[in-house]
Amino acid sequence: MRAEIVMIGTELLLGQIVDSNSALLGRTLAAHGVNLYQKSTVGDNQARIEETLARALERADAVLTSGGLGPTEDDVTREAVAHLLDRPLELDPALLQGLEERFARMKRPLGENNKKQAMLPRGARPIPNPNGTAPGLLVDDERGVIICMPGVPHELEAMLNAEVIPWLRERFGVTGVLWSRVLKVSGVGESRIDERIGDLMRDGANPTVGVLASPDAVRIRISAKADNQAEAEVLVQPVEQELRARLEGLVLGADEDTLESVVDALLQERGWSVAVAETATGGLLAQRLAQANARSFAGGWNLPRHASAQSSSAEDAAALAEAVRHAFGAECGLALSPVDDRGVTAGAFVSPEGRHAWESGMPPSEALYAVRTAVIALEQVRRWLTGKRVNPGKRALRPPP
Repeated sequence: MRAEIVMIGTELLLGQIVDSNSALLGRTLAAHGVNLYQKSTVGDNQARIEETLARALERADAVLTSGGLGPTEDDVTREAVAHLLDRPLELDPALLQGLEERFARMKRPLGENNKKQAMLPRGARPIPNPNGTAPGLLVDDERGVIICMPGVPHELEAMLNAEVIPWLRERFGVTGVLWSRVLKVSGVGESRIDERIGDLMRDGANPTVGVLASPDAVRIRISAKADNQAEAEVLVQPVEQELRARLEGLVLGADEDTLESVVDALLQERGWSVAVAETATGGLLAQRLAQANARSFAGGWNLPRHASAQSSSAEDAAALAEAVRHAFGAECGLALSPVDDRGVTAGAFVSPEGRHAWESGMPPSEALYAVRTAVIALEQVRRWLTGKRVNPGKRALRPPP
């Protein structure tokens, strides 16, 4: 089967909220073997919603929507579906009773505007919403299937997993799953990775390989279609082994692993704690470790740029790392200090087994300066702790002279 999703809401078009629902829909549909080929976003305008749905029905067997099912005047999704399919809106007594009972439990009066949430296109099936007042709706029409869900993320997610996915798989005889393993590589650019694994990406076989860059890491996705997850994992395994061999020392982890969690685990294996000192990165290193609940994190200093001498060097960063580890009674110290105003930053990691220093370069005016500088620091520590002294080149990491 072919599916499309239509995201409804003027706030999405204006960028006032982040569209997390389409990402959730894409992941969930793919994981359950439903082929998703296109996504559209449209504002709260009935005519434009109808036009978007009509075009989607020309291409897809099922169209899934999110948003526009609330009680306000600009919530017009149900009206658009009713008009498009020539199925007049009708009051569903059971839905109205459910709304009355829900509002009674909340000790709130049921307003007239809320009653429109009990209206359905003729012949439509309501989809229960245990987490909100807006039920979803499902219309199985000769033109195709339209499934409408609320825009509130936790309401949509519960409805999707409990009702929509099982119905779609049964209705269209969908079998199999799409399962993915995501490898993460930090400190190396997307183009450098492509040089090593590009042939696997061009292969297009099952499993498929794709790459997605982000400030934290390059994500390499291996996706396999199979009858079940166990069979998909078997298909993915040899491809994963090949990728790890080609990127030896560069893969920091997989799936939910983060640089912070990996570094924390490596430090805990040695029984070490770490304190950090940062100049000009706004305390981002400490923040990342703290938010990851890193048990090895002992504390840190967040210093302004003017606290660092203009002639700062890798040796100065090492001295700062020594000072902060003694101040917090930690086995290790990690420090970042700007070398000059052009964006060169010196970093140092000191531990009971020695010290490691490096320099990285990025203009301090760049919006991602702090993020990338912190990521490089954590990646340098990871490589030092694993003994993988891989030098990906001056563009990514620049070792000191």
